[in-house]
Amino acid sequence: MSKHKVKSAGAPVRIVMKTSRYEVAASLFDAVFHQQYEPMEPQPVSPAEELLMGIMEDDLDEDGFFVKPNDPDVIRARNEGRKSDAVETLDLVTEGTLTRLRDPETGEETVTVAYDESELTGMEGSRTTVIFRTDEKDLVHMIRSGMVTTAMTFKAHHRAICTYETPFMPFQIGIHSLVVDNRLMEDGVLVMDYIIEIRGAKAERTRMEMRVDPA
Repeated sequence: MSKHKVKSAGAPVRIVMKTSRYEVAASLFDAVFHQQYEPMEPQPVSPAEELLMGIMEDDLDEDGFFVKPNDPDVIRARNEGRKSDAVETLDLVTEGTLTRLRDPETGEETVTVAYDESELTGMEGSRTTVIFRTDEKDLVHMIRSGMVTTAMTFKAHHRAICTYETPFMPFQIGIHSLVVDNRLMEDGVLVMDYIIEIRGAKAERTRMEMRVDPA
């Protein structure tokens, strides 16, 4: 049995997160949306729509980034073998809990990984919980509560609209997931690659890698 298959509820874990993000030439609030801008379940995105947005598999480099960002310095830096200042990176190590709950009637198992945000992420006072079912691990939910509140959904080649509640005002957020590689229960790793856009602001390409180990 993998050491990551923790049986007890609320088992303490060590969480290592690496996040990279930068602006991309894409908009999730444009003509490709035929639905009303309301919170919704993830909707599949066809290869043709992704092509219209400039998303192609060949556009990904060895680091999993678009090769067509808004900022040309990203491309120049990559060609010159250096890191661009346009790419924001964040490394975070924190403690949290991993909980496994099984429905006695259906047998469905739900896994949650929860941790408190810090000043590093700019969301101090909030708690983040990553949730998925083991029989549908390619569908991942991320719930934040506290100073900011939201429920985001990630499924590869799907988009969703959610609401981000802040102490100032609510914002609509579009999420277009490209990769959801969930191996948390096999080797303790979750990788998500997605475009996220606050309505009225620039879209960002974000790549997040979470590693979870027993504390």
